[in-house]
Amino acid sequence: MDDRRPDYPFGSQPTQQSFQQPFQQLPALRPFSQPMQQPILGQDAQMLTPAGFKPLSREEREEARRIAAEAGFSFDGYQVVRREFFSHIYDPTLTIKGSSIVFNNACISKLDQVVYVQVLVNPTAEKLVIRPCEEGARDAVRWCIAKDDKRKSREITCRMFTAKLYEMMGWETLYRYKLQGTRIDYHGEQLYVFDLTSTEIFLPAVKDPGDPEAKKRRGKTVFPADWRDSFGIPVQEHAQTTQINLLDGYGYVDVSAPQDNPAEGGEGK
Repeated sequence: MDDRRPDYPFGSQPTQQSFQQPFQQLPALRPFSQPMQQPILGQDAQMLTPAGFKPLSREEREEARRIAAEAGFSFDGYQVVRREFFSHIYDPTLTIKGSSIVFNNACISKLDQVVYVQVLVNPTAEKLVIRPCEEGARDAVRWCIAKDDKRKSREITCRMFTAKLYEMMGWETLYRYKLQGTRIDYHGEQLYVFDLTSTEIFLPAVKDPGDPEAKKRRGKTVFPADWRDSFGIPVQEHAQTTQINLLDGYGYVDVSAPQDNPAEGGEGK
C-alpha cells in the first residue's frame, strides 16, 4: 500500500499551512471572595448510595441547605443596623439638654448599687464614658436618686459641662440630644460608653404664631444626615466602636462644678 501523498515528493516535509481559527473567549471565572449561590433542592433531589439513587428526605434537604449556606457565608458587605432605628425605650440612654443631663432608669438599673459615677470625655475619639466610683472619690457625681434601696433617674444641672460639649460637637444649643449607651467590661470594671457622634436630635416644640392660645406642637426627631446613606456601620468596624483605653485621651470632668447661678447648685434637681 502506497502511503505517499501526491502533493509533495516522497521523503520531503509537507508544506506548512497556516490555520486561522476564530478566538473564542472563555467565560469569566467567579472570584473566590464572591459568595456561592445556595443550591436549589427540590422535592425530586436524590443522593447516590451503594444501592443506587434515592430521594432525599425533608431533613436531609434542610441539612444540605444549611451546609451550603455556611460554606458560602461571609460578613463582607454587611452593615450592623443602628439600634436608633428601632424602638429603644428600655435601652440605656443619656439625654443632653441645654444646661442639664439625664440618665434614664434603664441605664441606672443595669449598674447594680451604683449611686456615684465619674464622667470621662475623650475629645479626640468623641466618646463619653461613665465609670462607677465611691461617694468620696474625686469628681464623683451622684447620677441618681437613692432612697429606701431604690434608685431612679434625676436631672443633673451642669451648665459649664454641657456648654463645652455643645461647643466641642458643634451642636445647636436649642436642640436636645439623646445617646444610646453600651455597657462594657473594662479590666473588671463595668462601664458605659456613649458615642457622641451617634445621636438622636430632638427639635424644640414650637407654638403657632397665628394662634396664641394653641398648644405647642410636639418637637420633631431628626437624625444625622449621613445616616440616610447606610443602615449602620460595617461589621468589620462595628466592634471597634466600643473598644476604649482609659489611658488614651480620656479625662475626668467635674460635672458638679459651681454653676453661674448659685441657687441651682452643682447637684442640680
